[in-house]
Amino acid sequence: MRVVILSDNKPGHYKQSLGIIERLPNCEMEWVTIEFQHKWRDNLLRVFMCVFGGIPLPRSLIQTLLRWSLTVDTYNTLTEFHTAHIILSTGSSVAAVNLLLGQTLNAKTVTCRRPSPLGTRYFDLAILPMFSWHAKKDKDNVCKTVGVPNPISPGTLNAERKQLIQELNLPDCPRIGILIGGTDRHETITAANTEELCKVCEATATELDAQILVTTSRRTPTDVVRSLSSKLKHADWCPIFIEPSTPSGLTYPYQAILALSDLLIVTADSFSMVCEAASSGRPVILLTLSTENTKKPKRYKVYKYMEQRVIVRQCRLDSLKQHITDGLTSRVPNTPLQDTETAAQAIARLVVSR
Repeated sequence: MRVVILSDNKPGHYKQSLGIIERLPNCEMEWVTIEFQHKWRDNLLRVFMCVFGGIPLPRSLIQTLLRWSLTVDTYNTLTEFHTAHIILSTGSSVAAVNLLLGQTLNAKTVTCRRPSPLGTRYFDLAILPMFSWHAKKDKDNVCKTVGVPNPISPGTLNAERKQLIQELNLPDCPRIGILIGGTDRHETITAANTEELCKVCEATATELDAQILVTTSRRTPTDVVRSLSSKLKHADWCPIFIEPSTPSGLTYPYQAILALSDLLIVTADSFSMVCEAASSGRPVILLTLSTENTKKPKRYKVYKYMEQRVIVRQCRLDSLKQHITDGLTSRVPNTPLQDTETAAQAIARLVVSR
């Protein structure tokens, strides 16, 4: 199976496509970063494909559209492809190019998430998380997942865990991974939250003889990163503190935290980060930082679904310490997400049906 992946260079989208590819057997992959000459050309191409995406277009017109909208390097790279079974993309800006290239190569077109404004109707397969399940009736070209695909799996993490413990010479003790995102119009992490979180970390590490492993994201506010760094980075019980913009001695620091942790705490602002944690096989605490009366976004319906099925447990800062203790001592088995496998199986069936 030959798959051409179109990338918009966004890490979250990259991880979704990568996770699926890693689950496809006997897969030959080609990766292309799509760059447009101008943003307005990207937008116009999307509008054009909204109208004409379901119509077979002359090859000469497709070449003209791609040459007009894309940079010279991107266009030349695409012209080098002569065959493919699948065109896979994640994100709205690469969706129109996906459809055009699919016609050129007579390949099946697959999109992760619902691209705006194109929608999913022209694609051979659309992999949609729960908050995008708008249709009352199932559609033949839709693969429904709970969250979003990603490269994380219990098997991969467990294999890494033993090696990392030896390499880092870590003691035999509970380890708690904390994945901190950023802010949006629904969620805000503040310096005050940071103070309270650090107190919980110190108390937990002391009382449970545990280690705390922390990573921030590129969206974490600067003052929050600064506060966390000053309190945790040099603490004996925090052997790993990762900032994405700072070099690390670990090859894959984010994945290393997932592998080493016996329990994961993840802030609720990042849906993709929650899905990665929920795919790990570890107990997951979903930390909500929004105020009680804040209108909750669609992702919270998915979080509720996950909680009902013992995939995650939601809590606020004032009850975090107790949730950590419960999570480390609970005998109730954790149920990891299987979204990536679901998506890969749907693509495999699509290729067989050609």
